[in-house]
Amino acid sequence: MSNYRIIVEFDGTGFSGWQNQSGRNNTIQGQLENALKIVLKHEVKLIGAGRTDAGVHALNQTANFFSSINFDSIRLLNSVNSLIPRSITVKNISGVGDSFHARYSAKAREYEYRITLKRISVGRMYYHHVKYPLNFKLMTVAAEMFKGEHSFKSICKNKSDKHDFKCNVSKLEIKLNRTGQMLVFRIKANRFLHSMVRGLTGTIIDIGRGKLDLDDVKNKFRNGEKIKATYLPPDGLFLKKIYY
Repeated sequence: MSNYRIIVEFDGTGFSGWQNQSGRNNTIQGQLENALKIVLKHEVKLIGAGRTDAGVHALNQTANFFSSINFDSIRLLNSVNSLIPRSITVKNISGVGDSFHARYSAKAREYEYRITLKRISVGRMYYHHVKYPLNFKLMTVAAEMFKGEHSFKSICKNKSDKHDFKCNVSKLEIKLNRTGQMLVFRIKANRFLHSMVRGLTGTIIDIGRGKLDLDDVKNKFRNGEKIKATYLPPDGLFLKKIYY
């Protein structure tokens, strides 16, 4: 059996997320596994680096699988792409060592959240529209407090089953375009909790619009108290890169 790494991009609109779930057949993992099964003529179990929620997109999701079949990577890539929806594209398939594990071998993951401050029609499914004026300088100050290693229990959703809430955020930057109408959050960390990116971005947006007080958020975050922030919707969220 040989181990193979697969890199995929997808538009998560209309899908039930990456991971196969009981009662939910329309997943990215399921689409890929079905196509690989048809081409390789055996069951395939994909191990994904990140379990994106319903509606979340990916630019470079990484997964791995094992197969005893000798195949040409380019032919397999083209065959799989011909069998899956156009909203999913396999970008690369390559052989890796047996010890490679898409999830546990990852050193860090990077997400991107896109926001538009004006109403748009073209590409609207890839941006979250914020209708309120924002204090960009205050948001930049707010972003700084989340950098480094902290407990993010106050940010993640209550239904999280995690017992270890510590994450090391090595990057949290906010980029505003030249027109001042669109901004992008880029967040890189060694690990992420459930809905952590959507909670972080929602918290910073709420500070920027004056809904939350910066000092109050700082105190609650430091003390592990629940922050009543808005969790932004999945449409603006992208899994950008997995670092190994």
